[in-house]
Amino acid sequence: MQKTHLFIAVSVFVTIATLFGILGRTNKIQAAGSLTGSDIAEIQQLYARYNQAIDFRDQDLLLSIFANDAIYTTGAGEAHAGKEAITKWAEPVMNAGPPTFTHNNTSIVITPTTDGAKGRGYWFLFNVEKPQPVPMVTGYYNDTFVKTSQGWKIKTRGSVRGWSQ
Repeated sequence: MQKTHLFIAVSVFVTIATLFGILGRTNKIQAAGSLTGSDIAEIQQLYARYNQAIDFRDQDLLLSIFANDAIYTTGAGEAHAGKEAITKWAEPVMNAGPPTFTHNNTSIVITPTTDGAKGRGYWFLFNVEKPQPVPMVTGYYNDTFVKTSQGWKIKTRGSVRGWSQ
């Protein structure tokens, strides 16, 4: 009989401790913000829309993914603040004629923050002028995202060429 009471007491204790541990972790996550599956999918679409905007020379699509006060830092370290500056940066690409390269992203990780989300994903640029694509350059993006009345937008994008930290 004592073993049964001891087993029940230990089981109740473990259950309560587990619940408090789960609740504690949940509160930490909520303090940093939370993302729904729809949020994550919409943010992932920003990566794809950026790629297609550049590759298909679609300036309207490109501008639609950035917040009005966005800052884009290129892989060469040039910072462009606001949509007007981003438009000016993209002008040579948008007027370059038929696409000769494609952008591709992989391993995108999105994390909630107190004021939106942050993300990091690998990018690969391929020359597609010939039937066999040739890798040109690789790197990764460090991004922050903000949810606006028009949906999720890129607040900051830092493009890093290669793998320097």
